[in-house]
This record gives sequence, structure tokens and C-alpha cells, in this order.
Amino acid sequence: MKSIHLGAFSALAWGASLLALMPTQTLAAESPLAQAIARLNADLRQEREIRLDDLGINDPIVLGASDARRELYLPVPAGVPLTDASLTFDASYLNGEGGRNTLLLSLDGYPVRAQGLNEAQGDASATLGVDKAPRDSGSVRLGVAWSSRVERELCEDERAIGNVLRIQPDTRLTYSYDASQLRDIGAAWNALPGQPGVLIAPGTLSSASYDAVWRLGVALERIGKQARILPLPGVGDTVQLSARRVPEALRGVPAFASLDGEGRYTLKNAAEVGALLVLGKSPDIQADLAIDDAQLLKGIDTALDALQAEVQALDPQAATALGQWREHHIRTGLGSLGKDEARLALLGTRPMLLIAPTATIKAMTLFNSAWNTLARNHQLTIAEAQLPLTQDGRLALSRLGGSPGSLDLLAKSDWSATFPLGNVAYDGRLPVRAVVDVASAPGASSTAPVASVFLNDYLIGAAQLVSDGQKQRIEARIPAYALGSRNVLRVSFQRQPVSNRCLETPQAFPVSVLPTSHIVLENSTPGSDFAGMAARFAQHTQVLVPQAWLDHPASSLPTLIKIADATGVSPLRAQLSVQADDKTAVNPDTSFLAFELPVKDSAEALQVDAQGRLLINHKEQRLLDLQQLDNMAALQVIKSGSQHGVVYRTLGSQAPQFKEPLLLTRGNASILGAEGALSTFDTHDPSGSQLIDADEPRGLDAWRQPSLLWLIPAGVLLFALLLLAGRRARRNRQ
Repeated sequence: MKSIHLGAFSALAWGASLLALMPTQTLAAESPLAQAIARLNADLRQEREIRLDDLGINDPIVLGASDARRELYLPVPAGVPLTDASLTFDASYLNGEGGRNTLLLSLDGYPVRAQGLNEAQGDASATLGVDKAPRDSGSVRLGVAWSSRVERELCEDERAIGNVLRIQPDTRLTYSYDASQLRDIGAAWNALPGQPGVLIAPGTLSSASYDAVWRLGVALERIGKQARILPLPGVGDTVQLSARRVPEALRGVPAFASLDGEGRYTLKNAAEVGALLVLGKSPDIQADLAIDDAQLLKGIDTALDALQAEVQALDPQAATALGQWREHHIRTGLGSLGKDEARLALLGTRPMLLIAPTATIKAMTLFNSAWNTLARNHQLTIAEAQLPLTQDGRLALSRLGGSPGSLDLLAKSDWSATFPLGNVAYDGRLPVRAVVDVASAPGASSTAPVASVFLNDYLIGAAQLVSDGQKQRIEARIPAYALGSRNVLRVSFQRQPVSNRCLETPQAFPVSVLPTSHIVLENSTPGSDFAGMAARFAQHTQVLVPQAWLDHPASSLPTLIKIADATGVSPLRAQLSVQADDKTAVNPDTSFLAFELPVKDSAEALQVDAQGRLLINHKEQRLLDLQQLDNMAALQVIKSGSQHGVVYRTLGSQAPQFKEPLLLTRGNASILGAEGALSTFDTHDPSGSQLIDADEPRGLDAWRQPSLLWLIPAGVLLFALLLLAGRRARRNRQ
């Protein structure tokens, strides 16, 4: 990173300006309406809820070992005091083998609740109070320890498969904080909810803003968050109103009074849009991020001008108070940025990160890397921000999300690192070997612990460990079929617990994954499947979209973000290309990702039409012909000239609205539905024969092309047949 220039305002001035403004407005106001407007943002409290399913944990976590432990990290604003914070632990248990079960919960390493759970089954839920101390780490750490003991004679195995604890994805942390305490961009980025809102301009989006928003959305997907695209509401749009009441003094203004309710409401004029922005009374405008767009700022000013005129006609003093509010929240906070700037602003009472379109790539690099800790002001000029590239073909696992360190191992524990293929294959090299360095302390048992290495749940290597505390290396070849656009490298440790016939209590002994663990990259020709395209997309990619997609950004951007993330497109090294004519075939000059566009000289094995007909061909054979499909889409790898790419096409009139991140397994074609990939396969090899090693027997082909060794048994068989034929001939003559 070449330089990071801090903005003109210090963090202290930022916080002080928020607090100092409100009393000034109150003193200047005299009428009840003016006082009510001045008090609108006196309370900058933000309410947040973080659930496990917001963090990508969509299935229950099951703890079933005799001593199982899990730590969960729930993000909060770093360095900001929490108020009214509580953690709802949603869990249940089964006790099928009559054991003694104990649940211990801790917060930030401090035990806060312990209970025995010894009924046949029951509820293990609990509500824990969370202290208001600021967390410099940016997270509240929930520790869960589950112990299950089944006593048997002669100290038989005490583990019981019927005694389990189930932690539900509804487990959640609720808290509030004062927005005036949120003083730097890095803390605001870490405090983003699981589904952050991205505010965009109404109507057709400019190419620069569209380009910036899809990159921002993919960057959020890569850190486990799903962007909500929120177009600025306009006249005639329907919004969802919250149950919060409008202050009585404001109800004398028609625009404010119309919003005093809950449920769906259709905005009738621009003044109501302005009132909605001032009150923040709808999730449809509760944005956490926005791209600096002149059209967006114009829409906000137009709505507030209409509200200002309505208030001016009723109470000039109140109009002055509203003007002061606009000066602080809109003109100062949401004013135009420089080309490399990012700013922490307020929209109503809600903090929002505003990013210049040309600074999006550098901002994503800054926020999603170790440089994040340097984003310590409410406004930054990011002249440059890049990640260091590997030169010798080795990449440490610590760079891929894995944290080297020690684990206390009693029976079984896992360590993992998750990385998109595009983060490692940025220069055309692919992972070919995983090198995992581990160390193990000796235990009570003479049976050596075992370490197994998995990539995307494929076992690629394993070893028995020498428990002497010294480094031991496990090298595993990474097969091509194990690679995907998103990869999880997991190291699973297993140790035999020993109690010496009940004279000792089984204890955990440490194992470590060392910082020298890495993957090896080598130049290779990527395949013509999704994994191969992820390697190509890590370098240079043309993202081709029709102009109609910019006309409807609220529906097209979520699709573009999900597909770009699933196929491995790098938001840092891709180029957006908007096609004005969606009937003319595009002719890409590099690897490409095309949406709803014809591609020149491409032979597509999956063919779709607007009526929802799906054709799947393999060479001269038609494998499938289905008609009248809807809410589905086809995604496939194709070739145009010398360039490989992926094309997305909707089946029927309605495109699927993806609920979760897409996961593409091995293959070059996939049929997609709202719930994800319905079927993924290889149109070049539908039977999967290419997965088998070349030296394996080939069935009938082996009979057609026998080796010389077959001549020996064939000669013996021929001799026996001739001998039998001779005997039969002699018998016939006799």
C-alpha cells in the first residue's frame, strides 16, 4: 500500500460534532414543531441483531463427544460500548443413554452459566446478559462446552452417540450502541450486519455506479455477508413501515402524519419520501453502504426540498431547524467525495459508509485485509491499497483465513482455512499440493494421534503423528476434482482418550498447526469446467451485461453478485462491459462471464429459450428435453474462439431469486433454482469416466485392444478347445 491520507476532520471532532449539534438546534427552536425536528436525531442509538445464520451457520451445530467445545464469534463495533446487550442461546439436547451431561457457557472466556441436563430430552436454551465494555477485537466470543459421561463397569468407552447438544442457527446477540461513538471506517466495516443494505439511485443506474455496486456485493459475499440492494424510494413506490410511532408534534406535517402507521404503504409525493429519509421509518432505506452517485444525492435533495417546502408553509422556524438538520446530515455527510475517498456519514440516525466509485477496488482491498486496522478515521483518501503477491509459488495458509495456533485435543478437533480459488490463482497458477506442518504433545495413550487433511471434504492426506512436540510435515497432492471456486482446507485431529481403568480422568493434550503450513502453486492449463474458469477469472475477466440490467438494478445486481461470487470472478481484476444491443453476439477478447447475451461462435450444450424450454446435448445425442420451466436458470462453461467463459441464461419469464450463496461442484454446467444449484454435471463427460485414472482397465475397450499377455491364456484356451474337438471327432467316427 503506497499511502493512506487521513481526512481533514479528526475522529474526536467527528464525535463532538454529532453531540454538539443537537443542543444548538434546540436552543434556536421555539415552536413545538421546530423543537420536535431539532430532537429528531438527539438519540443516535442503533439497534442490532446478529444471528448465527447471518454468519453462514444455517444448520444446527451438533456437539456429541464426551468433551466437546466450540467457540463462536459474533461481530460488534470495535471499541464502542454496548447497551442493552443480551445473548439468546437457542439449543436443545438428547440424553438417550442416561449419562451425566453438563453444559457450560462462557462469554469472552469468562464462565457465566453451568447446568446439568439429565432428562431424556429437553430445552437447553438460555439468555445471557452481556456487559457494556467495548470490545477492541470487534466481536463477542461465545464459548460452549458440552460434557457427557456414561459410567460403565471396568471403564468401558464412556462416549455415547445418543447424548448430544444441538445449537440452533437462531442463537443471536442483540445490542444497541450510540452512533456518535462510532468514529472510524474500519470499525463501521466490522460492525456491518449479516445482510447490509446498499443504497443506490432510483431508476436506471449509471455504468460507474453499477460497476462499483457489484464489486462491493461480491466483496461482501467473500466475507460471509449478503448485500441487500436498496433503490432510493420514489413517488408511487411501496415501502414497509415499522411499528415505531411518529412523534405527536410532527404529525401536524402531512408528510410525517402519513407515515404514522405500520405495514405496506405507497408513497404519494416527494415530501413523503423526504419524511421517510428523516425518520428512517422503513427497512427499505436502512442502508449501511452507498456508492457516491450524483443521481442518488440529487434524489435525496429533491425529496428533502419538497419536505422543506411543506414545513415552510406551516412553520418557518421549523423549516430553519430542518435546514440545519440537512446541513449536518446531508450536505456535510453525504457531500460529493474525491475520486479516492471513503467517508463515514449519517443518513437520518443510521451510520453509513459512502465510497467513491473509483475508490471501490482500493477500499475493498483495504477493508478485507490486514490494512483494515489502519482505517482509523471517519474519512480516508485511499491513494493505493494492494495485497502482496507470492513470487515463489508458495502461499501461507495464514493468508487464506486459517489462524495458526494450538488446540486442546481429547478425542477429535478440526482446524480449517477457507479461500476462494481466485485469491490464490491470480497469476494463472493453481494449487497442486498442500503442506501442513503440525506438532503434537504426548498423551497418556501409546496409540499415536492421527491428522487427516481434507479439501472440500475429499481426503487428500493423513499421517500418524509422533507426539514429541516437534514439527511434523504432511504433504498431500491436490487432485483437480477436489478444487472448486470456493475451497475449505480442513485438518482433523483424532486422539485415543485413555483413563487407565478409571484411575485417571481423560485429559486433553495440545496439538498445533504451525505458521509454516502452506499450499504450493504451479503453472498449469485450467480445465474447461467451473474450477478451471475460477482459475481463469482470478486474472482478467470481462463481465458482460445487457443495458436492460442497468435499467433494473434492484433485480439484476443480486443475480450478478451471486453468480460472480460462485464462479470465482475477482472483483479487483474484472472489467464490466455493458452491451447496448442484447441481440448482437458479443465477441470477447479474454475470459468472460456473460449474462443473457448471445456469444459469437459458441457451441452451447445447454440451450434455453424464453418459453422455458431446456435442451441438454452430448455430442450427437440429446440427453434431455424439458419444456415450460420457470424460476430456473442455466449456467455453463462455453468457448468463443480461443476464449473460455461462462454464460448465464434464465429459463422462462421469471429468473430465480437466490436465497443463499451458490456452491458449484465439479462440472461445466449447472441448473440453478432459488435454493441453489439443483444439478451440476459435465456435458463433455456425463458418465464421469474422465475421473478414472488413465491406467485403469477400460471394460470393452480392454477386450478390443488386449495386451500381449492375453496371448498366453488365449493360447491355452485355444489348445483345450482343439483337443476337445479332436476327441469329439474321433468318437463320431467310431
